[in-house]
Formats: sequence, structure tokens, C-alpha cells
Amino acid sequence: MRTPDAATATQIYDLVARHAHAFDNRSWPAMALAYEPDARIGGPTGDTGAVSDLPATEHNGQVFFSHHTTDTVLHQVDENTVRAWSKYFVVRGDGTAGSGDFQDTVVRTADGWRITQRRGSRGNRPDTDPDGPSTRELDAASWRAVG
Repeated sequence: MRTPDAATATQIYDLVARHAHAFDNRSWPAMALAYEPDARIGGPTGDTGAVSDLPATEHNGQVFFSHHTTDTVLHQVDENTVRAWSKYFVVRGDGTAGSGDFQDTVVRTADGWRITQRRGSRGNRPDTDPDGPSTRELDAASWRAVG
């Protein structure tokens, strides 16, 4: 594993933060500051859609609580590709918290670093979780994999 230089790491940490601000505020034009135009999002095992489709779907009216992204670690695959693995948590309206992981493929573009693929996985949650049970599905092997 290679860690990117400090300047690259700072730019990517900023990029990961941009997603949460743009998504939570439904600022779809600002998503262009975080994502490549053809970027894909998905779960741990596959693609669920294009980032560009988010404004149209609005997630069927599902309420999203603010995402707080933490503990981002980086692996530089090559000069123009970095993998980022972040933890996230949300505080729900009832005061309970949920957590999970994001794994991103980040590429260097003419406009700076952009996310080209994001996969998310909810953390380990019991049957009593308000959003239902789940098992963490992203790990170190999926973080190091590109694609």
C-alpha cells in the first residue's frame, strides 16, 4: 500500500467532505464538485445507479439525516487513482445513531480529484436497530480493489 503525499491527501479529504455537504443539503449542482459526471454509487456487492440520477429519484421520499464522515484512510493505486475508505455515522431524528463505511475510487481530473465510484455499507446493527439489522460488508480487501 502507498499513502499519497500530503497535498494529495488534503485534497481528497476535502473531496470526501464535499459529498456529505452536497448530498445532505440536496445541492445537486455541488455534486459536480465531488463526482465525475458518469460516477456510479452502490452497495458492497454492486452498482445501484448513477450519481447523476439522484435528483430524479430523491430516494422515494426517504428522509436522510446528516452524514458525518470520519476516519478516512487512503491507498494510492497509481499516480491518478486513490482508494479512500471512510467511516460514517448519522444521528437519527429519535436520537439514535447509525454507522457504516464508504469506499471510494478517486481519480485525478483536469478539475482536480473526483469520486468515480462510491460504495456504501451499513455497519453491524442488531435486530432492534430502527432501520433494521445489517452486517458490515466492506473490508480491507474491498478497499484495496479497484472497480
